[in-house]
Amino acid sequence: MQYSSILSIVALVSTVVAAPAPIPEPSKYATVIFHGAAGAQYSVVVPLDGAETPTNNVLSISSVSSDIVNVKEQCVLKTVDQPPVLVAQGAGTWTVGPPQTVKTISCKGKDVNPPIIIPSSISIEFDGADPTLGAKYTVNVPLNGVQVPTNNALSISTLVSTFDALPSKCTFDYVDRPAALVLIAPGKWSVGPPQTIKAVSCVA
Repeated sequence: MQYSSILSIVALVSTVVAAPAPIPEPSKYATVIFHGAAGAQYSVVVPLDGAETPTNNVLSISSVSSDIVNVKEQCVLKTVDQPPVLVAQGAGTWTVGPPQTVKTISCKGKDVNPPIIIPSSISIEFDGADPTLGAKYTVNVPLNGVQVPTNNALSISTLVSTFDALPSKCTFDYVDRPAALVLIAPGKWSVGPPQTIKAVSCVA
């Protein structure tokens, strides 16, 4: 019984000792290699959150490389002299000019999905039978649902806007019955039947 207990303790200690150190997540860290003259080099693991990481090395650096980040676009090197100029010399490698000691490095990860910017208002062009002769007008509409009067009696046959969701996100107050909007070209809808539009409201 005592022998069995000793074996259990030894096994537990072995498991604890053999437990590997946690590895930084690749998506949150990048390894940057700093190259000096005559093959001298060192590497630094840099978090991709913009925080400065000291290099703790006085080696004069002539190039940097990384397989994970674009050092020129995503990182900032602080050096002992003037700000360095990074020039691409191949895949994942940049020369540092002039060669000098790098004190710190900071990097930021690239946004995989850039934020979608929703405008606060849109512009709608209301076209009559012949807009080339001036039979048209434009209304700026906020995307907050507030109804905007057109103050124009022109009979409208076409709507033009860069707001792709215009048919589903905008409500038009017609002088007669509700009209059908049919996409006839990118950013252009026919109004059927053509008629005066008294007001419009849109939401994002």
